[in-house]
Amino acid sequence: MNMLMALAVSIGVLIALWVKFGAMVAPGLAIAVPAGIIAWACFYAAGGKTQGLQKAIASNVSGVVWVLLANLVIGAAGLQSVAWIVIGVVAFCIVMQSKVAALSFIPGGFAGAAVTAASGAGGDIKANLMVAVALIAGAVLGYISEMGAGMIAKKA
Repeated sequence: MNMLMALAVSIGVLIALWVKFGAMVAPGLAIAVPAGIIAWACFYAAGGKTQGLQKAIASNVSGVVWVLLANLVIGAAGLQSVAWIVIGVVAFCIVMQSKVAALSFIPGGFAGAAVTAASGAGGDIKANLMVAVALIAGAVLGYISEMGAGMIAKKA
């Protein structure tokens, strides 16, 4: 079996299982399954392998942290009317953090931030943690799917 077919089989099986059981990773978080799939895509977009896993997790989770901090600052300082400026600062920071090797995958930072914003977690630390867990699970599943594809392709 060629690598593309093996990858399709591996991802197909694992993503079906993620869709079935992913909500258990972050109970009550409706965005858990899509968050995992987005992180999975980030794993591959970051180059796959161990380095892609590290970059996807670090950048995705940084996006969660930036949005959590923005929500906490906006709420605590009563900055709702200028939240757009705070979000602009967050975007600036996500790009600038790419100077750090582990955080150099800029799209991953924005993906993590977007998933967090879409989750409605706001300043709830536990809800933000659940978003991070779903993102980490998705990146790990990406890594497993890549390893699985390699094993399938070698055996066929």
